[in-house]
Amino acid sequence: MAKFIKFNVQNSAAASPLSPTEAILVNVEDIRSVSATGASGANAKTVVVKIDGRNTSLGFSTLTFTVSTSLSTAVDPKIVTGKTNPLTAAVRSAMTANPGGVAATVQLGKDQSSTPVQMYFRTALYS
Repeated sequence: MAKFIKFNVQNSAAASPLSPTEAILVNVEDIRSVSATGASGANAKTVVVKIDGRNTSLGFSTLTFTVSTSLSTAVDPKIVTGKTNPLTAAVRSAMTANPGGVAATVQLGKDQSSTPVQMYFRTALYS
């Protein structure tokens, strides 16, 4: 199992000095839970990672990622009720992966629309 989980936050519209791709590393030992928000259908979706350990000393207990099907604008992915949630499944797969290195990357797949579209982490917010 990897020591860190890497979330690649991609936003090609990010203005300088922000980078269009930011890698956020989270220590696996600090992750307490992973959940997703957003109702079924094509509406706003997030992945919520509850964290503790060294993060709480900085005042953070939650890391929230918004998900989009576009690299340049906020486009809501479609997730269907009754199917496996691909957002939380991607995080849990990375957490249990054996990459042979220090970090495993969360790789989002395609949404569950009739014509599936690739999903991306668009923003990240510590709170």
